[in-house]
Amino acid sequence: MLLNIAVCDDEISEIKKIEDYLVTFSVQSGIEFNIDKFSDGNKLLNAYNGNSSKYDAIFLDVEMPKISGMKLAEKIRQIPDRNVLIIFITSYPEYMQDSFDVQAYQYLTKPLTYTLFEEKMKRLIGYLSELQTNITVISLKKGEIVLHLEDIICFETIKSLTTKSDLLVTTINEEFMIKGKIAEMEQQLKEQYFISVHRSVLVNMKYIKRFNSNMVELTNGKVVEASRRKLSEIKEAFSKYMIVRYKK
Repeated sequence: MLLNIAVCDDEISEIKKIEDYLVTFSVQSGIEFNIDKFSDGNKLLNAYNGNSSKYDAIFLDVEMPKISGMKLAEKIRQIPDRNVLIIFITSYPEYMQDSFDVQAYQYLTKPLTYTLFEEKMKRLIGYLSELQTNITVISLKKGEIVLHLEDIICFETIKSLTTKSDLLVTTINEEFMIKGKIAEMEQQLKEQYFISVHRSVLVNMKYIKRFNSNMVELTNGKVVEASRRKLSEIKEAFSKYMIVRYKK
């Protein structure tokens, strides 16, 4: 496995520490890393250069002078890069609550030890391996499509005069129609962190931003209807998902 990693910190010594940890982990695990290093968050943004899938993971210092790590993460998500795993590193754990909106994968506090780093990297590798799961769908216009589950934001039932079983698929890149039923899709994806927020809407919990009355706002700006009856159940499932995500 070869992973593309970015390290961004205004302190050169911290960049060097993480680079050394990655090299040590590479020797121990056999996993290779391409490592890009940045002491300025704006240079990291410029490195994307239109490529929304440049990195597998980014180690990001929260407290930087020119642009904070939190603001930088917001801009990365707006590129849009929804898949990169953002690992915040900070001396102030109170920032953790703010990191939910930018979908942080992990939160590490300074001073960082190799023992903790190694533990988190093993879990990160396992998580990335899980993401290789794909799903094949039949688009009404494009034919057979293989989708990366991590790229799917939601499925919605589209009812019309001619059909009752078309689904609108929203991904990080596009929307398109497929033949199918929401109940069947829910059954297929029940072990993949997708949740039914309404009888006609199935959402990838990774992309939930906030709950608002009987609506769910997603990280791409889309708002979908949620069942009032199921709202407490949905929030509980999402809370468990976030706990699992932060333990990885």
